[in-house]
Amino acid sequence: MSVLWSSLIAPAGAVLTTLIGVVAGSAISRRTQDRHWVRDQVAASCARVLRESSSVLIDLNEMEAGRPEAVPQGVVIPTTVDWRPWNEALSMVNLVADRNIAEAAHALDEQIWRFHIKIKRGLTREEDWSALRSAVVSAQNHFIVVARGRLSLAGDPLERFSGRPAPDDPIWRS
Repeated sequence: MSVLWSSLIAPAGAVLTTLIGVVAGSAISRRTQDRHWVRDQVAASCARVLRESSSVLIDLNEMEAGRPEAVPQGVVIPTTVDWRPWNEALSMVNLVADRNIAEAAHALDEQIWRFHIKIKRGLTREEDWSALRSAVVSAQNHFIVVARGRLSLAGDPLERFSGRPAPDDPIWRS
């Protein structure tokens, strides 16, 4: 009887061990897939923030360049910027990114707001487009640093963020 009993228990133990292995492997696989999905969503939302903030800068440049000469500086003009894509990009970051990335995006948003308000009222003689724009670019660069810290496997900081010559480079005076 004990031989019969052990011949029945051994396969049941193997089946149980196999089932436990399958369940554990499935849970680990699911967790890994979830992490990859979240990472992909964060990366996509960060890329969108950078793309849309650059689009906003272009729109603000066009808004300032297209300011009617009949409207004196200091008089607020209606905005020509479509804010929906920028606000959607911010919403996605708020939804999927960690706190540090979201806060860096909010700091960028604040600089864009400040810049936009100045463009709406028209730049004064004392205000320099490049200097005002640099606050937004600096916030973009900070956003990149924070996002790279979360997303880059190496996590190493960048020395430069673009190949654009410095504002004081002689190329701009030629």
